[in-house]
Amino acid sequence: MARIVIWIVNGLLGVLCCWLVASLILLGIDYALAPAPEAPAAIAAPTALVSRSPQDRNAILERNLFNASILQPALPVASTEEDEDLEATKLPIKLLGTAAAGAPGLSWAAVEDLETRKHTVVRPQDRLRDQATVLRIERRRIVLQNGTRREELSLEDVESAPRPKPAARAAAAPPAARPDPSIGARVRRLAENRFQVARTDVENAARNPAALFSQARIMPRYEAGQMTGVQLNAIKPGSLFEQIGIQSGDTITQMNGIQIRSPEESQQLMRELTDARQFNVVVQGADGRQRTLTYELDE
Repeated sequence: MARIVIWIVNGLLGVLCCWLVASLILLGIDYALAPAPEAPAAIAAPTALVSRSPQDRNAILERNLFNASILQPALPVASTEEDEDLEATKLPIKLLGTAAAGAPGLSWAAVEDLETRKHTVVRPQDRLRDQATVLRIERRRIVLQNGTRREELSLEDVESAPRPKPAARAAAAPPAARPDPSIGARVRRLAENRFQVARTDVENAARNPAALFSQARIMPRYEAGQMTGVQLNAIKPGSLFEQIGIQSGDTITQMNGIQIRSPEESQQLMRELTDARQFNVVVQGADGRQRTLTYELDE
């Protein structure tokens, strides 16, 4: 029985080998008898282009023989960002300052509740007085979603604020302003543009930006669409800014030799300066003159 099985297997293998050999032979014959590829047809010489005048082209377009749809120039899309005209919110809230970053998630603003006098820092999607949601933060305003309405909370123009009347010459000089207790910084003047500040006070100020915004109008300054620094206006007497030599109208342009060109850079510098022992600030005054302020951090 085993021999019979072996014979059958050998027979099948022989048939398979014959079939493979026959297939190879047929392929060779087919390749040999295949006709040679024809030479490519000569390429016709290009037809000379006929130049047509603009009048001829316009006439063809006007006739529109094939009922083709002609594309119309795209209409300008209305801007929905900073050019959006919105109604001012009636919520008892005052905008103290904004830091509008390129990435919306990094933007923030400081606001004051006019009823509770509380200062808070808000970011996009935060709630104000459990009534309105912050949609976006721009250079001079924040956009709110109050129910079904979109409203804006804008910065008050410094120029529109009522200015105090000039005092009479014979009037006595006003008493020196006391430091603002909301910050309580300990500043010591070492020279004309050199100051010593306690490190703990710098760290507290960095953790409480809303209190800083309540002491001055702080906003990025732009020239030709490019941020050139951070400008401070309406500085309160006795505030931290006044103690460290900053005046209303000053623009902080550099910190430790680094140009401030975006809100992200200014925030990063604030975090780095808390670890430094000394730093320099370049300030451009309202008259265009620059001066350098040096600060030493006391442990």
